[in-house]
Amino acid sequence: MADCLEMEMKVSTLKQSVKQILIKKQHKKYQKEVAAGNLTYDQWIRQQEEKDGVDTSFSVAEEKSLTNDLIKILFESTKIKNEGKNAKLDEKCRILSMTQTGGHSLTKELVLLCSKEFLEQQMNENSKVFLQSLHDLKADVIFMKMEEGEIAPRAFFLCSRKLREQEGIVLVYGDEDEKGEKIRQNPWFKPDWSPDSFLSAYYLGGVLALRTESLSGIVAGSGWYQLLKEVIEKAGGFEKHSALSDGKEVWDTQEGCPVCHIRQILFHRSGKITAGVGNTKEEDHGEEEKLPMVSVIIPSKDNPEILLNCIRSFTERTQAGIPYEFLVVDNGSSKENRERIEKELRQICGSKARYLYEPMPFNFSRMCNRGAELAEGELLLFLNDDMEIIQPDWLELLSRKAVLPYAGAVGAKLLYPESHIIQHAGITNLRVGPAHKLQYLDDEQVYYFGQNRGVHDMIGVTAACLLVKKEVFVKAGGFYEGLAVAFNDVDLCYRIYELGYYNIQRNDVCLYHHESLSRGKDGESREKQLRLLKEKDILYERHQELYGQDPFYHPYLTTDMLESGYSPAFHYQVDLRQAWSEPKEVTEAVKRAREDSCLVVGMECAMDIYKWKYGVASSKGRKKALPEDEGFYFQGYSFIIGADNACYEKKLLLRSQESGKVYALSVENRYRKDIRDNLKDQLNVDLTGFTAKLQSGGLAKGVYQFGMLAQDRCSRQRLVNFSSWVIEI
Repeated sequence: MADCLEMEMKVSTLKQSVKQILIKKQHKKYQKEVAAGNLTYDQWIRQQEEKDGVDTSFSVAEEKSLTNDLIKILFESTKIKNEGKNAKLDEKCRILSMTQTGGHSLTKELVLLCSKEFLEQQMNENSKVFLQSLHDLKADVIFMKMEEGEIAPRAFFLCSRKLREQEGIVLVYGDEDEKGEKIRQNPWFKPDWSPDSFLSAYYLGGVLALRTESLSGIVAGSGWYQLLKEVIEKAGGFEKHSALSDGKEVWDTQEGCPVCHIRQILFHRSGKITAGVGNTKEEDHGEEEKLPMVSVIIPSKDNPEILLNCIRSFTERTQAGIPYEFLVVDNGSSKENRERIEKELRQICGSKARYLYEPMPFNFSRMCNRGAELAEGELLLFLNDDMEIIQPDWLELLSRKAVLPYAGAVGAKLLYPESHIIQHAGITNLRVGPAHKLQYLDDEQVYYFGQNRGVHDMIGVTAACLLVKKEVFVKAGGFYEGLAVAFNDVDLCYRIYELGYYNIQRNDVCLYHHESLSRGKDGESREKQLRLLKEKDILYERHQELYGQDPFYHPYLTTDMLESGYSPAFHYQVDLRQAWSEPKEVTEAVKRAREDSCLVVGMECAMDIYKWKYGVASSKGRKKALPEDEGFYFQGYSFIIGADNACYEKKLLLRSQESGKVYALSVENRYRKDIRDNLKDQLNVDLTGFTAKLQSGGLAKGVYQFGMLAQDRCSRQRLVNFSSWVIEI
């Protein structure tokens, strides 16, 4: 007996030793994969700049350094000569020559380089004389160095070329990063020209180029910011942009815009980039105008408590002075609820409310359009019945923006009830679909150079709270009724943008959103999932030129993950060159595995590869599919709570909804910085991202539910769990 116990102890000890050896081996392998996937920004940006292949057949040389005496002469007489009375160089203002050779031609430009401090001083002392001197100066371009740091050599060439090639451009700016002794870090990838972002906070950055002749006729007050504002305003920067038309793409040229964003790093700051953070000096052009009436349109059914709480918060907490009316559109509440709503609406609002009772199948778009048809206000406010007003001046702030000639849809920042957690801070058009920016993040912190502060132009805002001029709404065709539940607000915003208007996100306006109390969450069932996928396809069929494009979201930021932050793309490396996964039936093996919700399965993308690469296209505009496009691409994340994730091997599961059979696909791990940062209490979750490819014909046609099978390589333990995500093959 004793011998048996001793033997068992030895076996147990041996097993533990072997297990520890296996764990160490897995950790070593895991860390190697993490190192390969965790590309640094410095490595990545140098690779990108090498790919860009900027022509460097140019040189920049100092032609004249202005002495203190020369500066005085320059701004008193416009003569450019150095009398040699003061040999001390003033580094705040220099004249440079830029030369580019191309074949037998030679172009030479004079460039004035001056600092923000120098501009500020001259504008404050005598702006009229200063501006006239700049205009008379025989320099083609004025480069303004606005921060401490280093101008990238390519900046002179790229900016000057852009100004030469496109006469309508008056100002050029670019992206920037921080440059230490050894590495570059903390990049600021900016949006294309955003008039409201500029009015809210200076975001143009460390260096910008100004066409000298644009200063002609400018009568600026004091300050460099006012100077830039007047130059931009005179050139039409606070007007509608060029409308999109069929077959017309403006993304690379920013056609018709007087302010051009070069989507490359043009400046390296010597210190931490903080510009734009916390600056809320909002300037609305329509501050003195009397605001028109607002028609508040609220779709609702069988939610009297929620609806009436929304209206009470509106009437009790909205500051007086703005005329408004309510139009409640009810698509078929019960008799009891209908009577209650009618009665209490009269008590709360009196003649300001109209109750439109029209039984019909739920169609958010149709209900909103019906309310808009009967609205008497110049402004239309679409408001979910589960909204709660918490800020007295919210309606005035939204209206001040909505009345501007260039303004399209105007939205507010939405928070989860009784919290600082963000539900919505604008919509971004990612390649995987539209995404609420900064969702689930704490608004007590500042994100991506003040993106949750102030006012910003976005490609879309949510119709949970959306204010728009009635004339713009009508011109855009209203809500598309073919999108009954999802993406109807996105579709409207996309259409408004295509007409040339700017959609505006006011993050200085906050409301509580009791999200999905009225209709439930998307993705809870197979039916909702299939409906959601179909409606997303409809969205991109209607806006084919916008697939994967967003002028207010830099292409160097990640677009391939359904991520709410503003993460540089180097964190997420998508590679469609990976091998095809061969499906293997594992129905019985899955039955033997332990089903456990500690195995988290998050799906972000499940679509055919053609759609992933090119978007949903009509047969007319459809590109020819290549052999490598004939299949499906799957992407998501998965981790085991409370376990050492480095030790698990994972297989993506697809369970047929018709036969019940389960198939496994091999996956490739992907580095996920967002998972690692958000799950600091979990072990080895760096490689929780996964991708897989399935060839067409690999599985029978039908609807499949996604899941994950995870096996501990050291203990052989198997876990299984399924998500609500489905795909129709």
